Amino acid sequence: IKLDGYLSGALALIGRRLENNGSFSVTNFIINQMAEKIASFLERELLLGTGVDAAQGALNTDNTQTSAGAAITTDELIDLQAKVKQVYQANACWTMHPDTFTALKKLKDGNGRYLLQDDVTGAFPYRILGKGVHVSDNMPVMAAGKPAVLYGDYSGLSVNFRENISIEVLREKYATQHAIGVVSWFEFDSKVTDHQKLAVLRMKAS
Repeated sequence: IKLDGYLSGALALIGRRLENNGSFSVTNFIINQMAEKIASFLERELLLGTGVDAAQGALNTDNTQTSAGAAITTDELIDLQAKVKQVYQANACWTMHPDTFTALKKLKDGNGRYLLQDDVTGAFPYRILGKGVHVSDNMPVMAAGKPAVLYGDYSGLSVNFRENISIEVLREKYATQHAIGVVSWFEFDSKVTDHQKLAVLRMKAS
């Protein structure tokens, strides 16, 4: 498996008049907003990926199972967890969309107890089958044929940063436009390198 480097960037221009007349630093606000957007972009890429000739996310693992119906059952979560070998279970966790998380909060075991339990250790807000739950807006929603739940040890996804993330303020380049530039560049790639560490539950196709 070859990890390349795909260049990504972002640019925002801020009018100097806006910066000079503001009651707070607009430039610092834009820098913080750009950092948040980059973090969300990277999370989406490391989960879903862009395509064959670009970064690939953890959902590209070939270790998958398909739900029997339009809803996820407790048994299917148990089966999904079992798809990851025991040696990789120590650092395993769940990742899902908030809507999927809400649906799973209503699941009960055979004794009428909710499957989703509060995590009293403080490491995660909730646990399913003993493992912590991450909730991400970048995960696909539960829909026919779509991946809905990711489980496993995410070290099975290898990430290569050839150029670390940097954000620079350009005060001279856009001076003729009476503007300040905020630019960010980084180069990265990601691919699943150990399919035994990751498992995905896909919803049944309609």
